[in-house]
Amino acid sequence: MIVQQMSNALGLPEAHILSIAHAASHSYKQYAIKKHGGGTRTIFHPARPLKALQRWLLREVVAKWPVHPAAMAYRRGISILDNASVHRESKFLLRMDFADFFASITAADLKRYIQDHPALFSDWSNDDTVLFCNLAFRFGSLTIGAPTSPAIANAVCQDMDVQLSGLCSKHQVNYTRYADDLFFSTKQPNILGALEIEVSSIIANLATPAGLVLNSAKTRHSSKKGARRVTGIVLGSDGNTYIGRQLKRRIRAMLHTYGGLSVEERATLAGLLAYASGFDPDFKNSLIDKYGLAVVQKASNVGKQPSP
Repeated sequence: MIVQQMSNALGLPEAHILSIAHAASHSYKQYAIKKHGGGTRTIFHPARPLKALQRWLLREVVAKWPVHPAAMAYRRGISILDNASVHRESKFLLRMDFADFFASITAADLKRYIQDHPALFSDWSNDDTVLFCNLAFRFGSLTIGAPTSPAIANAVCQDMDVQLSGLCSKHQVNYTRYADDLFFSTKQPNILGALEIEVSSIIANLATPAGLVLNSAKTRHSSKKGARRVTGIVLGSDGNTYIGRQLKRRIRAMLHTYGGLSVEERATLAGLLAYASGFDPDFKNSLIDKYGLAVVQKASNVGKQPSP
C-alpha cells in the first residue's frame, strides 16, 4: 500500500522506490560536527532520492502518529522556551539524558510499536513494515540527519512518556522530555533523589524502546540556590526565564558550523535565534557583525521556507 501511495504522489515507478529502499542503508554521507559541550557528533545525511522519500513518509505517515504532551522537541509551535516554562516556578530540578538516543531506537522497536497500536496500522501489510523500516532506519537504527528520525523517536517513546508522566503525577512532579533530555521539577524538597531511582528502573525495564541507556555522567540535580537550566534557558529565582551565556555560546557554535548542521539542528537554531532575539536584540546584532546578515537571516528563516 505504502509503495503505491508513494508512487502515485511522487510520480515515481514502484520499482524505483523499492530499489532506493533496498540500498537505503548505504545511501548516507557520514561526517562529524563539534558538539557545543565538547566532542563530536556523527551525522549520517541521506542522499537526495532517499531524503525525498523520507520527507514524504514524515508528512503523510509519521506525522499522524500520536505524541505524548510531555515530548516537547521537534513539534510545530513548541519551543525550548515552552519546555523551560513548565519548570520555571519549581524550586528543585533534575535533569537526566540518554546516551546515543537516536541510534538506540531500532527497527525492532518500531515493529513492537506497530504491534501495540493495531488501530494505527490496520491497513499495513508486512511488506509495508519492511519498506518503511528500510527507508527510515540505517542498518536497523535511527540516525541523526534523516528527517523522519525525530518524529519516529517521539512516537516510539510514547509509552515511556506515559509511564514517566504517571510516576511524576503521583509525586506532584513536573515532567518534560526534549529529545534525549529528561527534566523533572518540583516545589517540594527531598523528592527528586528517590524519583531518580524510580525513573532509572522504568527506563531499564522498557519494552519499547528496549535499548535506551541513561548517561549517568550527565545527571544533574539543582535548586534555586544555584543555577537551574532547561534546554539552555536559565530559570530565575524570580520565576522568570532568561537567556544565559551557555545558550549564547551554543548559538554561536551552531552558526559557525551551520553548513554541517542537520535539518533538525537548523530548525532548533532558528528557534534559538528567535528566542534570543526577543530577550536580547543586541545579541542578534553582535551575531550579524560576526557572521554577516545573510547567514543570520538564512538561519533565522528555517521553517518559513523550504529547507535547503
